[in-house]
Amino acid sequence: MQKVRNQWGVTPSPLLPGLAGAELPRIEQRVQMAVLLGQGCPASIVARFCGVDRGTVWRWSARLADGGDGWDGPRSGRPLQLTEDVCIRGMAFYCQVSPLPGCRRWSLRWAEAYLKEHEEILGCGISRSSLQRLLVSQALSPHRHKYFLQITDPDFFPKMESLIDLYLHPPEYLFCLDECPCIQALQRCDPTLKADEGHPDYVGFDYKRLGTTDLFAILRPSNGQVFGRCRPGHAVGTLCDVFREHVVLQPTDAELHYVMDNLTPHYHDDFCALVAELSGVEYARRRGGAARRSWLSSTDKRIVVHFTPFHGSWLNLVEIWFGILKQKCLRDLSVTSVAELIGVIESFIGTWDDLYAHPFTWKYTGEGLPLKAVHRFHHLLRDPVSPMDVKFLTRQLELMPNIARDYRREIPVSDWRELRDLVTLKREELLALIAAEPGPRRKKRALKAWSQFEEFVAEWN
Repeated sequence: MQKVRNQWGVTPSPLLPGLAGAELPRIEQRVQMAVLLGQGCPASIVARFCGVDRGTVWRWSARLADGGDGWDGPRSGRPLQLTEDVCIRGMAFYCQVSPLPGCRRWSLRWAEAYLKEHEEILGCGISRSSLQRLLVSQALSPHRHKYFLQITDPDFFPKMESLIDLYLHPPEYLFCLDECPCIQALQRCDPTLKADEGHPDYVGFDYKRLGTTDLFAILRPSNGQVFGRCRPGHAVGTLCDVFREHVVLQPTDAELHYVMDNLTPHYHDDFCALVAELSGVEYARRRGGAARRSWLSSTDKRIVVHFTPFHGSWLNLVEIWFGILKQKCLRDLSVTSVAELIGVIESFIGTWDDLYAHPFTWKYTGEGLPLKAVHRFHHLLRDPVSPMDVKFLTRQLELMPNIARDYRREIPVSDWRELRDLVTLKREELLALIAAEPGPRRKKRALKAWSQFEEFVAEWN
């Protein structure tokens, strides 16, 4: 098609959509008509294929054959107001993050009214339909947002690879444990209007809060069976009771593996003592969460706990089942008491185990994730660093050298050099951010991480 465009003198326009750029689909259609007709296709077939009448086919084919181009000719009417400059400034205006004090984003209606009162911004007024066409033509959606979880654990990738290997080569008794806290018992004040012809269910917005319950769920990925218990809270004592109940149900000679996140009760001294008791080994109390997690992860006992990385709970397969629970059971649920809510959850677990439980097969390998973590840090450094938390910055400074050490071949050299240039550019801002940290321990760790990071960056000079 590019050869055809050159033959007829038709090339893409550098102007923004909303001007000649909006004509490009029509120009391509006109070139298609001329090419098809020139290849001997009947005009009636060409017209049907292109969605026009035969007169249009003959007219544009003749114009192109005579050396003309596919652009529309001058027409009568008022002069064009949306020039290229107006389009650029209009999109820049609408895509501001904080356009007015206390206002996070525009709506088309608000922007139209504001620009009508302040014509000096664009030099003319603009309708919301024109604004919408400009945004759509450039695939801009400033009103949309999406949550993401930036990797902050310096040892994230070794921990992730350990879990992935565990899922890909699972032991016979592998379980995933987590809590779903504060499930609300809501009583809808309005009865639900059931779906009718052409109408969905109508659920009232008014409700009463009757209390909450916490769900402890233990998923066995090999068959999808779920062991669930509802309790008033999720303190370490409650966790120990539920955990003991589950372990007792397993064969006494089986080695048990549990995947958990880093919630404090999961590595509390009392929980460690329970694991030692159920494993038939001695336990001496340890000081510090890292020491207790290390002991729980050791493989020289019957029960082995595998911890997800910090901010990496998505690596726990039971989170997928929690999503199923919320969609199939809890969504728009109306109950009259916490006891009724617990009954509904327990009934759903029974239904799941009897009818719908299936193996949860892990396929994600983590490919490309180190490069994505580096690119996100690039993106964060391009913006002002003042909103960045020192704790977050410290972990990023510790993470990047670890990625370079273990995944050097997966990250292009150009990306490391870009990181070096960004850090050099933002050096004064980053040091000022660390200097303003009021916590002495956080500041000390941040300065140590910065010193090590500067040594790492120097390698790319």
